[in-house]
Amino acid sequence: MLRAAGARNKTPWSLQADIMNGVDPAPQDVSTENQLLTGRRVRALLYNQQVTDTLTDNFLATARHAGVPVIGVYETMPPGYSYQSWMLAELRALTRAIADHASTGRL
Repeated sequence: MLRAAGARNKTPWSLQADIMNGVDPAPQDVSTENQLLTGRRVRALLYNQQVTDTLTDNFLATARHAGVPVIGVYETMPPGYSYQSWMLAELRALTRAIADHASTGRL
């Protein structure tokens, strides 16, 4: 969806893979992500609301402190949504983050 929206994911792939697989990421990758956030070299931070840990919580806090909008997305459809309404809600959240510099709450 991000690619279709013309967005570019700047988070190192190795960091994403390590987080998805529950592996401790390399310190260099953590440092790179923190620099992206503190240097405001990203327009938003998207994270999976269904899978968080201490590391992702730290990234969220860093992003918020730096004024980077935070967008909580879902890996699987949350209750009360159809597929279409779920995708539209996530796209609207991305639009608000980029256009209005607004973070999202939970769906």
